Amino acid sequence: MTEDIPTDGLLAITSPDRLHRDWRAARARGEIGVAESLLGQLRPGAALVTVGDFHPATLSWLGAVTGNMIVPLGVDRFGQSGDIPDLYRAHGIDADAILDAAARACLTALPRTSRRSG
Repeated sequence: MTEDIPTDGLLAITSPDRLHRDWRAARARGEIGVAESLLGQLRPGAALVTVGDFHPATLSWLGAVTGNMIVPLGVDRFGQSGDIPDLYRAHGIDADAILDAAARACLTALPRTSRRSG
């Protein structure tokens, strides 16, 4: 992705629940939390793609932190068995799905004036 989108970035969140708890507590105190500090570094209008082997809604709240558009990917049904690549593909969280989501997010986040109609 970096070849096509040199300004892309990656944030690995090891504890979504702790990050969410910090965000809510900081907001209640009227302070800036870790989530605001991290996402505040994004360019205005940047799109977020979240992905994990958890429900897509787990990180969808990140879009509310700084008002970014979000494409949440994750597991919304359970009980399947198989090897990890097959399961990731079945749930749409494999590399191809992530690249596709990133492309959709970038196209959606483009300012209307820079989109080409065709």
